Amino acid sequence: MTNPDLEWYTEISAAKNLPPRCPFASVQRCPRYYQSISLLGEWGIATKVDPEEDQQLLERWRRSDLWPAVAEEATAIMGPERKARHFLNFCPEVAFNTLSWFASHLSVHADEIDADVAHKRLACEGAGLRDWRWHWGHVTPMHYSNCPVYSPLLLGESQRKSKGTIGFRIKDD
Repeated sequence: MTNPDLEWYTEISAAKNLPPRCPFASVQRCPRYYQSISLLGEWGIATKVDPEEDQQLLERWRRSDLWPAVAEEATAIMGPERKARHFLNFCPEVAFNTLSWFASHLSVHADEIDADVAHKRLACEGAGLRDWRWHWGHVTPMHYSNCPVYSPLLLGESQRKSKGTIGFRIKDD
């Protein structure tokens, strides 16, 4: 079982000779990072992005070819109002900063019965307190180098979607 904590993440970075953390981890540099931060604010899990800046960033990233084309690729939080239960297609950097694990998908236990069963099993296994399974029913570990947005960002291939501007790289100087 992978425990996607900081040690795990930085070991992968070192093995790949990459920076320890994602060089694009910014709302200005990555649409997935932006979506993750913005959604956390909307759900009251973190501070909201300033509404004016949020609107500007949303408009900017929607014009990018890196913006999800279908809902299945979009970053999402699901659950009843103000009770997030599933975090989907998340930036692993944002997931770690907010939820303590480098992961793209995280889901809480389905209900109290599932949580109790998992907790009993973990206690029998002697699982440490830093084991993600105490709180989460499912976690998909992800290193930033495996993020589907990382390679296009690294290669500088982000282009505007609108006709007549193909080949124009989105870059703030």
